[in-house]
Formats: sequence, structure tokens, C-alpha cells
Amino acid sequence: MRIAAYMQSYFRKHPFLFAIFALIASRIVGLGTTALIQTLRPDLSIEQELGWLLMLIYASVVATLVYWTNTAEETGLRRTVSAREWLLMLPFLALLLFIGFENGVQSWGFSRNLVLAIAAVGVAVNEEVLFRGILLRGFMRWGPWTAIFVPSALFALAHSTNALAGGNAKLAIYQTVWTFAAGVALSAMRLRCNSLYPIIAFHVLLDGTEYFSTGEYGVHAEAPSLLWLQLFMLANAALALYAVFLFYSKARQRSTRPGRPADRSLPNGNIDA
Repeated sequence: MRIAAYMQSYFRKHPFLFAIFALIASRIVGLGTTALIQTLRPDLSIEQELGWLLMLIYASVVATLVYWTNTAEETGLRRTVSAREWLLMLPFLALLLFIGFENGVQSWGFSRNLVLAIAAVGVAVNEEVLFRGILLRGFMRWGPWTAIFVPSALFALAHSTNALAGGNAKLAIYQTVWTFAAGVALSAMRLRCNSLYPIIAFHVLLDGTEYFSTGEYGVHAEAPSLLWLQLFMLANAALALYAVFLFYSKARQRSTRPGRPADRSLPNGNIDA
């Protein structure tokens, strides 16, 4: 019990080490589970049959660790102040239309649809809690702008390795650029909304639309048209500007209130509503 209490306290005070621990622990549990399944069923592969389970385990372990360390509130797993924060996310739904117009969205049968939906939830929760939750909270000690841009660069770097995992190289290059822009947009909205819930919900919809358009999750061997890649990248850049403007306007409005200091961005990764 003392060791557990010490670890909880330690990780609350050291978010960067907590992020590394959560990343490693989730991978050990996830890959260990799939390896155990494969010893019983060697015919099952992560790429084809077990990827959704791996994503679900990653998300479950990361979220469980956040609640175990009592950092859910600081991480952003908190309710929004009002429905207005959810409405601010509406322009982001344009990205779903981009995907829908390129490939369409279709049903792949009940079992496959369930797998795709679980994968979308798993990826969204895992990535948002790690990047826009734990890491963003850690970088807030250097101010909100550092917290917006540095985790976004790490987010893009993580996606740049998709080509090494068998994905299309051209798609991976464009994806690295737009994931940086998307990271900036979602990080700014995370601070503007004071909650991860709208961000996670959008991420689920985005990945879900992508998965239901192709019938597969994970990296893609084929890239969309060059025009689509360029337009999608520009759309993400526009949303990044939109989100940064919303955050800046809110932060400036807050700093100019009578009797309030000019900069009081909270170190836990939130700004007052």
C-alpha cells in the first residue's frame, strides 16, 4: 500500500514520467495479451484480427492509470462548463465530410462494424489522454503556448512512423504535417473547453469515419488522391488557426478582467472559464 501511495504521489508530481510509464505499461499489457492469444490461436494476427483489442487495451490501461493517480481532473477528464464548448467543435466536423466525399461511408456487417467502432474509441481515448491530457498538463509549467505546440510536434512525430509499419510513404508524409496541425487545433480546444471530452468525442467520430470508409483500421497501404491530401492538410491548418484564435481570445478576455493578473494560466492544464 505504501508503494502504491508513493507511486501515485510521484506520478502526480512528475507528469512526463507518468506519460512514459503509462505508455510503457499500456504496451506491455496490450502486447502481452495479444501474444498470449496468439499462442492459443497462431492464425490470428494483430494487423487483421487483434488490432482492435490492442487499441482497446491501450486506452483502458492509460485511462485507468489516470484515475488511479487521481489526476483525471487535471488531465481534462472533466465536464465542460456549458454546451457552448461542444458547439465550438462543430467546424471540425468538416473533416468528416472530406473523408466521406473521398471514399464514402458504408456498413461492413455487424461484427466488422463493432470492431471498427471499438478501434475508433480505443485510438481516440489513448491518444487524447496521453497527448492532450498527461503531456499537455506537464508542459503547462512553461505556459499554454508551449503546452499547445510541443505535444503537437510529438503527436506528429509518432504518426511519422506509419510508413515504417507498412503504410503508404506519401500518405505518411502528409499525415505527419496534418497531425501536427490537428494536434495544435485539438490542444488549443482542450484548453479553451477546459475538458477533453469534446476532443475525444470528435476524435472518435473522425477515426470512425475513416475506418468505416475503408473497412480497416490502423495504417493504410494506399493513399488517397494528391488533391485530397493537400486539401485535407489545408483544412487542418485552417482549424488550427481557428482553435488558436478561440483560445487566445478567451485567454485575453480573462486577463483583462478587472482585478485579475495578466497571466494566470493554471499549471494543471486548464484556464478558468
